[in-house]
Amino acid sequence: MITKKIMLFVVFLLYGFSIAIAQEITINGSVKDKQGLALPGVSIQIKGAQRGTVTSAEGRFSLSAPANSTLVFSFIGYTTIEQPATGNTAMNVVLSEDNNQLDEVVVIGYGTTTKKDITTAVVSVSAKDIQNQPVTNPLQAIQGKAAGVQITSQSGKPGSGVAVSIRGNTSITASNSPLYVIDGVTSRNADFLNPNDIETMTILKDASAAAIYGSSGANGVILITTKKGTAGKLQVGFNAFTGFSNLWQQQEVLNSTQYGALMTELGYQSIGTQQTDWQDLTFGTGKQHSYQLSLAGGIKGGQYYFSTGYQRDQGTVAPAVLDKYTANFNGSQKLTKWLTLTGSASFTSRKSIDVSDNAGVARGGTILSALTTPPNIGIFNENGQYAGNPNAGGWENPIANAFAAKNATRNFRFLGAFSAQVNFTDDFYFKSSISTNNSNNFYSYFLDPFSTDYGRVQQGIYRDNQSYDKVWLNENILNYAKNFGQHALTATGGMTLQSSDYKFYPYEVTRFLDANKNLLRDGTSILPQLPAFAQWTKRSYLARVTYAYANKYLFSSNLRADGSSRFAKENRYGYFPSVSAGWRLSAENFMSDSKVINDLKIRGSWGKVGNDEGISDYAYLALYQPTPQGSYNFTQLENRNISWEKTTQTNIGLDLSLYNSRITFTADAYLKKTNDLLINVPLPQATGFGSQARNVGSMENKGLEFVLSTKNFEREKFSWSTDLNFSINKNKVTSLGNSLTSINFGGVYERDNAIRVEVGRPLGAFYGYQFTGVNAQTGAAEYADLNGNGSVDAGDRTFIGSAQPKFTYGINNNLAYGPVALSLFFQGVQGNDIFNASRIELEGLYDSKNQLATVLNRWTTPGQVTNIPKAERGNTNNSRTSSRYVEDGSYLRLKTATLSYNFGKVALSKWNMSKLTVFATGYNLLTFTKYNGFDPEVQQYSGNSPSMGIDYGTYPQARTFLFGVNVGF
Repeated sequence: MITKKIMLFVVFLLYGFSIAIAQEITINGSVKDKQGLALPGVSIQIKGAQRGTVTSAEGRFSLSAPANSTLVFSFIGYTTIEQPATGNTAMNVVLSEDNNQLDEVVVIGYGTTTKKDITTAVVSVSAKDIQNQPVTNPLQAIQGKAAGVQITSQSGKPGSGVAVSIRGNTSITASNSPLYVIDGVTSRNADFLNPNDIETMTILKDASAAAIYGSSGANGVILITTKKGTAGKLQVGFNAFTGFSNLWQQQEVLNSTQYGALMTELGYQSIGTQQTDWQDLTFGTGKQHSYQLSLAGGIKGGQYYFSTGYQRDQGTVAPAVLDKYTANFNGSQKLTKWLTLTGSASFTSRKSIDVSDNAGVARGGTILSALTTPPNIGIFNENGQYAGNPNAGGWENPIANAFAAKNATRNFRFLGAFSAQVNFTDDFYFKSSISTNNSNNFYSYFLDPFSTDYGRVQQGIYRDNQSYDKVWLNENILNYAKNFGQHALTATGGMTLQSSDYKFYPYEVTRFLDANKNLLRDGTSILPQLPAFAQWTKRSYLARVTYAYANKYLFSSNLRADGSSRFAKENRYGYFPSVSAGWRLSAENFMSDSKVINDLKIRGSWGKVGNDEGISDYAYLALYQPTPQGSYNFTQLENRNISWEKTTQTNIGLDLSLYNSRITFTADAYLKKTNDLLINVPLPQATGFGSQARNVGSMENKGLEFVLSTKNFEREKFSWSTDLNFSINKNKVTSLGNSLTSINFGGVYERDNAIRVEVGRPLGAFYGYQFTGVNAQTGAAEYADLNGNGSVDAGDRTFIGSAQPKFTYGINNNLAYGPVALSLFFQGVQGNDIFNASRIELEGLYDSKNQLATVLNRWTTPGQVTNIPKAERGNTNNSRTSSRYVEDGSYLRLKTATLSYNFGKVALSKWNMSKLTVFATGYNLLTFTKYNGFDPEVQQYSGNSPSMGIDYGTYPQARTFLFGVNVGF
């Protein structure tokens, strides 16, 4: 009986279902936005079915659907809605803009906020801007993508660092690099991270945003959040790419015949008849590989993420290579309603083989050696030794510079953190965390006693340097957040303790030959060196209050007090306050009827931050240095007045969103003043010391920043968006104290320094003689006699250029047609100069180095008009540090171009995948520049130091082509 009833129920159910299917209706309608404009290309799907349509050019549609069905309306840039049919044959739908970008959560110091509520100068870069690029340092991937943030590659060789400047430089002798906070763990670099593990980078640019980090925030703060797991089933991801790279241009130098004629002119002996192209031998094809596997998911009350990766970057100049292994874990578990535990761990192992660059020929620079080595000698002599310039002892050929020495570095990096959060109420919690940041570095160098001139002089040399840096941090934070009516209040307070322990052990030994020139197992001459140890501690107190009324009046204030062991008791604590406010005009009644503006906010901020990174750990103490002989040397005078470098910054900004967020615009203007700069002030001879660091200097940065994002086309199959950023920063030194008028930087081998710091001038100001041409009768280089004393001497040197750019910019275009996407990113720097010190070696015409082909136009006969002086052995007057070597360093670069294909849901379901993207990327594809060197970007010294802008045989960046895949299961 029961079975018959069940069968009867099933029959009626199927019958009713068939009747429902049979009762279809035709729905006609239109889709518009809130302004009443028709929306063409809107996707309309019957929920739960594979049928649908799209709106016409006039925004209209017609669709047959079951009478009881639900229609799903979706369109790029608008919120997806569901509309029940309920038997209606007419349906007019209005789609609202998708304002998720305004509600986007942005990480700030010790908390989060939404993008629409930010009152300070903050920029955030997401994972999509970082992944699928041939970089081992994640900061390289955001170059040119954040207004006010200038990122410069130090060198093109694998594993090289980058210089990061946020709104200009604030120090002369201390660090100008920002603070990195990686999942709450502080660090002074981020190059050890795998770019594919990063979820977001948030850059705190103004002092109000960075003041919560007090004495570490003068150069800005970069908050890095790594990927986390989400609730649900296990997600497996695999990212991989492989590619190759090569030099994008070569330099034209003299061939064997031309070089031989020049040597004869200079009075050198003939040295051979070979035809060797050293650039072809030195620069080859590099290779890049990257593989990453990740697991992410959630269990009851918790989430987890784990990844492991391997990257290999083989440079264009062998044997330079970097092997990088990474492992990353993030996890959280809610044990009770009031207790949550969180843990993270990141491990990186790096092994690199170095190739010497950034050095003059006599000091072993591989890159310059590839240009200056005579073309009529080979790699080896008949006795098997590396061949060198027979007219100049000690100058190795580039293959010897690259391969003779075994030059390797191993680094192990561990970041770990554990925290517990206690929720007293839904609005009030306490979080305590302990973290560690450990770096162990091992450097080894060996040069045999046979193959090179330098190795034979030293009879072999071996170095083994080890360093251990351990930093731990304990943070204890209380947070209260409460919304009541139209009021929103948050309050944060806490205390942090931090300590560092650094150890350095140097070792060097030479003389690996006995009296009969037989090779010994160990060297017999150990260089006397002592290990170095340093410790510092810091205690800090912090507080922040934010308040918002009616979502339109916004206020925030921070205060941090830092106490550092680097200073005497009377100067130990520094206090760093800030305040910011914002007014959302678009929320006012007088703008409620606007059909163009959907969000408009003006904001202002002021804050003070500090810098203690360039200060010795024992700067205020009188120090005695032990010697290997057991005695002590008095090495430092007591200086109890030394204190923080302090930077105050005022910022005014505007955030604007138009036409349903199809156009967004941000503008900022800032004034940044740094006082109490540490300057090495001269001391009386009676003290026995030449100088002492004192807080006497000051500096100023002021600038403008603009960011524009547009959604140019948004159709069902085609979309095109553009992001543009533009930055201007003016840097100026305003004081060096009462004892100094200038400071010299930028050393050039056997020449005057190329850079001078002086009041009223920017950092990176080139200083030298004003080259006026070549004397047509004598062939000598001539320089301006600016002091009018009838001769050219040191008093005639003047400012001849600046490494500071007039502006920087980036332009990114994203286009998509169905599953095919194309991204084109251009990055540029305009108005900066480069001091091309390489040309001193390559156009000096005073010794036996090979020269650039430009010297074919050198002066040879009286009356000849040319800008290349005569060849004269031993005459370095023709190659002084002068304006002759200052060049326009402006460039525009097609930094990345990526073409990708995203497989659709039908294919993915067949393969049990959630994501499959294949892509091809070109990196440094095109460079437009007037600069004559290898690369307008790389430089000898740090790009954020006073010595910026000097090129002296620097390893150039390469053009790279990648092919890869992103897979999700």
